[in-house]
Amino acid sequence: MNTLHCLVAVALACTALAGPLHAQTAAPAQAASAAAPPRIKPAPRHLTPTEARNSATTPGDLRPEEPVIPQISIPLGRKPPGPAPAPKAPGRSDKVATPGIDDAAARCRAQASSQARAACAEQGR
Repeated sequence: MNTLHCLVAVALACTALAGPLHAQTAAPAQAASAAAPPRIKPAPRHLTPTEARNSATTPGDLRPEEPVIPQISIPLGRKPPGPAPAPKAPGRSDKVATPGIDDAAARCRAQASSQARAACAEQGR
């Protein structure tokens, strides 16, 4: 009997809920037909190639009045040749000490034997 009571209760609940729904759907149907939805604009159609060619503008007509001012200028390519550097005087100047690596001392230290290094160091002094 419990199953029968449950089925009857479900049937009554569905009937009770369905009644107000039927009454409400009739009224908006009449209002919807009275007030038609606004018409939506159709999507623009694409131009055929001939129409696109005929409606094209020349590139010179679309240029801005004021040219664009670049914020950064990055030179690409070769630089124009500048003045030639002055030739250096041949020989070594012992009086003037130049900062950096002494080439003669580096050549002496690069010798293979200790005798050759000593002879080079004596020759440079």
